[in-house]
Amino acid sequence: MKKEIYIYGLLFFWLFTFASCNRWLDVKPEDKFIEEQLYATPQGFADALNAFYIKNGDESSYGGDLTMITMDVLAQLYAVNSQNTQHNVNLFSTYNYGDKDARKKIDGIWTATYVNIANANKLLESLKNYGSKLNPKTKGLYEGEVYGLRAFYYFDLMRMFTKNYNSVDSLSKTLPYYNKVGREISEFQPNNFMMQKILEDLESAEHLLLQNDPAVTQERVSLTTTSIGRTSRNYRMNYYAVRALKARVYLWKGDKIAALKEARFLIDNQSKFPWVGVTDLNNPAATNKIFSTELIFAVENPKLNDLFNRVFNPTLFDDRILAGNSSGTFIKTTVFEGVEGDYRYQYIWKVAGKTYPTFFKYQDVPTETYAANRTVPLIRMGEMYLIAAECETDLPKAIGHLNQLRMHRNLAAVPNTTTPTQLSTHILKEYRREFYGEGQLFFYYKRTKATSIVAALTNSNMSIPANNYVFPIPLSETDPR
Repeated sequence: MKKEIYIYGLLFFWLFTFASCNRWLDVKPEDKFIEEQLYATPQGFADALNAFYIKNGDESSYGGDLTMITMDVLAQLYAVNSQNTQHNVNLFSTYNYGDKDARKKIDGIWTATYVNIANANKLLESLKNYGSKLNPKTKGLYEGEVYGLRAFYYFDLMRMFTKNYNSVDSLSKTLPYYNKVGREISEFQPNNFMMQKILEDLESAEHLLLQNDPAVTQERVSLTTTSIGRTSRNYRMNYYAVRALKARVYLWKGDKIAALKEARFLIDNQSKFPWVGVTDLNNPAATNKIFSTELIFAVENPKLNDLFNRVFNPTLFDDRILAGNSSGTFIKTTVFEGVEGDYRYQYIWKVAGKTYPTFFKYQDVPTETYAANRTVPLIRMGEMYLIAAECETDLPKAIGHLNQLRMHRNLAAVPNTTTPTQLSTHILKEYRREFYGEGQLFFYYKRTKATSIVAALTNSNMSIPANNYVFPIPLSETDPR
């Protein structure tokens, strides 16, 4: 990324940490005195790290665009027409990446992600230079989180801005790579180099967090839904989130053996992220619509209900709402195959205010004792079962992994006579149901090189060329360089 990102990265930390003190705004980022002041106490490090999680929850980031909006529009999960211009969803539903407004949004995603990476590099350097202010366990915990976050950001850049990893293009130069603070402009690196660096960061994060993350010794990591606050480790880049991210990364790389190993590790530790219970689902005061007990990694968007009211609320006109088609056939028939007892339909979709089902997953729960309010899932246990089902070479075991997820979604088991081809079809259908509003289906389509996907608008197959899966590198990065 260009040298300006380094400056903006530093400014972000200081503007966030000292937002209430105007005198900081006039200080140059390179002023070491200010840096020393920032990291003079453990609280300075905590504030700097918290800034990542706060920014991740922004509507323009994982609190909206990179999960429930832009990425799911690309997966054709909503019936978007040309009049629906909010968030430029009309442009992304047609993959019109060349439009100036689409280019602007893509540029914003690119820039914000590299700012996050610059900030991660800066914090790692500061932990090295000033980390004596922290006890060793806290320092190791913070370092582990930052390595994991940097890998998370680079991997999503890869998923959005490069071609499918398993093609010959893994040798083509695709992304600039930065792992230290500086003003030099990096050369673009090939995908296999980027993959190596992502996995190196994840290995570092795993080693540090295994020794220092409280989640490792906790009987349960996710909070109960009646708890208060965001104190649980699944709102941070925790040890188990790193292992789950490794499963996702290895599968993208095409290393199914390694992906299966990581997925099995999470499955073996299911008790730390227990399946959602019927009591949780049937609680009229706080229905657990996001199945929060199963979340390995999540983010909070404090303004999530505002977003719900602007995008998903059934009182919106048809040219404003993000929902399935107006006949209801896409949601009822295609996605849920007529099984209204599926928990993901029964508790997340409602026919209320419209004649067709609309999406209530992110509607606020009016109680302060509901821990999962305003939460957006980033990695959940269901994905680990689907990865295991896809990667397991023993067909009965693969079917068993799939059926574990189906059983906990109130679906009948698929028969033991299921063929590998039928299993792949079932896995696709579960991705479509399990990750609605979470942004993962588009990447599944891309990874599996789908050439045809079902579009909500028409409830029929549409072709999707390979280039539609790749965001163009912003002109601000390439011209001039």
